[in-house]
Amino acid sequence: MGTFPARRWRQQIMLSEESGVFAVGSLMLVAWLLAVATLWRLGQPWEQWVIMGFTELLLGRGVAIAKAVEMGMRPGLVVFLATYVDAVTVFLLYPVLILAARNLVAGRPVGPRMKGLIESAEKNVGRFAKYKIAGIFLFVWLPFLMTGVVVGAVLGYLLGLKTWPNMATVVTATATAAACWLYTYDYLYGRLAQIHSQIPALFTAGLIAALIAHRLWAEARKNRPPA
Repeated sequence: MGTFPARRWRQQIMLSEESGVFAVGSLMLVAWLLAVATLWRLGQPWEQWVIMGFTELLLGRGVAIAKAVEMGMRPGLVVFLATYVDAVTVFLLYPVLILAARNLVAGRPVGPRMKGLIESAEKNVGRFAKYKIAGIFLFVWLPFLMTGVVVGAVLGYLLGLKTWPNMATVVTATATAAACWLYTYDYLYGRLAQIHSQIPALFTAGLIAALIAHRLWAEARKNRPPA
């Protein structure tokens, strides 16, 4: 008797808009891997794509763009890759998080990291409720550690936005933010390079070290037993 509801539940997931988002994200990831492999085969600087992609995944958009500018990547390519990596990330994680959110409502267990992302979005529902799409755009664009494409997309879901308008808003906001970061770093690194050619590289290394230290401190604080 229990198999029929489980099968019906799986069918609902497969036919949902979230599954379509996940499929698009999977195709985009494959396309990115094929592009890197093609660059490697042609002897082009494929490692810049990999470095920027992993830096963005691990440390965020701002640090990834700082590293890309320091490596001398072309401005248009930097904005495109930053937007593309964020889009792949949100297209793959958003469906999983929405399923987790529905499980929370149904009282089913959810992993602590997913629960933390959902709770982070829930904290901002009241502040952005009346702004809807404009609020999601601003939330994703803001250069703070607690904002970002994944939490922004979940916030859009909690505010009642339809799936594809939500995805379009998040991707547009991250592209705009990437262009702003690029302009800021390009101006800043140009000034720093006038002092000494190695200062931009040292600045990037310091930025990465500071963010890693902050992440480790935040994790240690989160796992510290209550007094």
